[in-house]
Amino acid sequence: MSTRRGPLGVVLVSAMAASTFSFFAIAVLASPIIDDLGISRTQVGLIGSVNTGLGALSAPFSGRLTDRIGPRRAVLILLALSAVSMMIMGLARKPWILLLSGVVAGLPHGWGNPATNALIASTLEPGQRGVMTGIKQSGVTLAIFVAGISLPALEGVWNWQAACLVFGMVFAAFMVMAWILLPADVGPPRPAAATAQERSPLSPFIYRLGLYALLMGLAGGAIGRFLPLFAEEKLGYSLAVAGFAASLSGLLGMGFRIAAARMAETRIAPSALLVQLSSVAVVSSLLLALSVPFGRWLLWPAVVLYAIGHTAWNAVANLTVIMKVEQRDAGRASGVIILGFLMGLTIAGPSTGALVDATGRYELVWWASAALAAVSAAVLTARGRPQHR
Repeated sequence: MSTRRGPLGVVLVSAMAASTFSFFAIAVLASPIIDDLGISRTQVGLIGSVNTGLGALSAPFSGRLTDRIGPRRAVLILLALSAVSMMIMGLARKPWILLLSGVVAGLPHGWGNPATNALIASTLEPGQRGVMTGIKQSGVTLAIFVAGISLPALEGVWNWQAACLVFGMVFAAFMVMAWILLPADVGPPRPAAATAQERSPLSPFIYRLGLYALLMGLAGGAIGRFLPLFAEEKLGYSLAVAGFAASLSGLLGMGFRIAAARMAETRIAPSALLVQLSSVAVVSSLLLALSVPFGRWLLWPAVVLYAIGHTAWNAVANLTVIMKVEQRDAGRASGVIILGFLMGLTIAGPSTGALVDATGRYELVWWASAALAAVSAAVLTARGRPQHR
């Protein structure tokens, strides 16, 4: 197993980055998309929510499918879909084509965690999974960083559609790389009859974790979707600086996810660490709300705390699934978590856009985000120590 850890990490990071990139691309390119296609903030939020909504609804199915066909095939398929979605986005000259790209991108968005969690569970022994889970979850924050740094630059040289086409080709190369690096015997699929026979009810704590993920998706989704636009419109930063703010959250989030997953496996109980991360998320949202009346410099500590609270929890939640659920059920349990999280993102996008369009203010959204993060912490502290199966 140890000889595979290097290639495995590369594939895991690539899969998570590609499967979520479209979501961040729309956020970073929101301003030129609005100008070019003549759509509103609400419509930008709705298009992004098609992505996350379909991902949420398909996650339980893709989780079960992963358990059936094996994680290697699942990873290859989701990388192919990620490449196709960015190609379609790059061809968008009408809003409906952009919407179509969101539909296609939703499938890998919901499939990323079930496939990669199952891949870790089937290839690594306990004690090696914490760091690797943090590394693979850092693929999401790597996507934020790369999107924030590269897309504004590529848009300035060509246009936003060409920037998307570049990443469509990159993700196609990722699929070929995964096909080469993952041996054919990684996570072999099991017969359908055996899968059905071995299936057992999931722990109630997994469903509580799904509710936690829903609330954190609501809390952080608005920030992830509209942070660059907020920095540009309300704080007076340029598109490049606003994109850098998103990139900074991604860059920092990579390190924080790895560290948090390691701590959850070795030092702090996962549920306790999740409560602590929610508390940090509360402070991050409050700083964003205060940046308008008290100074735009507050954006930067808010971004740092966002990278801790609103991003690192995801690695801990996924590690909890890998640690506490039988390998045969890893995909299915992951589907519950990603269903809650992506449903939160789905609701947060259009509701934030509609509220800002109606009021011209972002502060109400940031206050609501802080409240939701606080409720998520209460969900895991409402009872005593959670009992795992």
